[in-house]
Amino acid sequence: MAKKYFWLKLKEDFFDDDAINWLEEQPKGKEYALFYLKLCLKSLKTDGILIRTVGTMLVPYDMKKLSEITKTEFDTVVVAMELLKNIGLVEILENGEIFLPGLHQMVGSETKWARYKRKDNILENFQENSNNSKLENFQEASNDSKLENFQEASNDVPKKVQTENRDRDKEIDNNIIVAPAGNGPNDTPDDIQEKYPIGDFEYQCVDILIRSCVAVFPNSKVPKTEAEKRKWAVEIERMKRLDGRIESDIVEALTYATTDGFWKSNIRSTKKFREKFETLIVQSRGRQGKNIRANCFNQFPQNNYDMQAIERELLANGGDVE
Repeated sequence: MAKKYFWLKLKEDFFDDDAINWLEEQPKGKEYALFYLKLCLKSLKTDGILIRTVGTMLVPYDMKKLSEITKTEFDTVVVAMELLKNIGLVEILENGEIFLPGLHQMVGSETKWARYKRKDNILENFQENSNNSKLENFQEASNDSKLENFQEASNDVPKKVQTENRDRDKEIDNNIIVAPAGNGPNDTPDDIQEKYPIGDFEYQCVDILIRSCVAVFPNSKVPKTEAEKRKWAVEIERMKRLDGRIESDIVEALTYATTDGFWKSNIRSTKKFREKFETLIVQSRGRQGKNIRANCFNQFPQNNYDMQAIERELLANGGDVE
């Protein structure tokens, strides 16, 4: 069985909690709070329950033993236990077990393998950052306020794409660090995905498409877990890396795909969106041209008449208009 590591997680407002606050207000309150934290640590691996196993028997902890295992004075333990029971931080169960009901919200854990991979990923990211400063520039660019505003703009009719956005998108594309083009023979799909960075932009596109699908059909089969969303985000990343699409064009095509009556019923995944990208971008720009010509007739500009004013003038002049 894989070894598992446990730790205690304290929120920043832990000591602002009413119960802890009241506990610290008591005489020797700081010692009582420290004693409670020690009980939490002692019961990390047992889901908040403290009881001794002696052979085949379960033996409750008495005050003397609690004093011993927490290195706390006996008198302090006696008073602390009473106070902790009164404010609900400690409960004594039927068999004498000491139960800490709030502990489940404060426990973190991971397997030895996960711990190893986490450290390995941290080291790998550090090496990449130190070997190539362009990665740092990419992260700064991805936090650019224009990119952060993309999600808000995409909920309404998108604003006109600026030329400077296109230049920035190209710069971002050029700064992305990827693995060699050929995939290794032993690479799994997860390994292949990990070689290419997927940022906020890709996930924002996924969220927009999910909302569109659900709006058309509430029971749509859309990603619900992070792993499923990542599979959709990979298609957006490939559009940039393999197809050479820039982010401003992706935004334009995606907006058209999620607002046009026909396409929002047919684009139901990022894979389909990628396949139909060229058709979408061409039709989107064609529609924009039609909108410009919509106010003309045979190339004659439309005149905006005040029909109510004309009617009033006709009535006043007996039907003659000056």
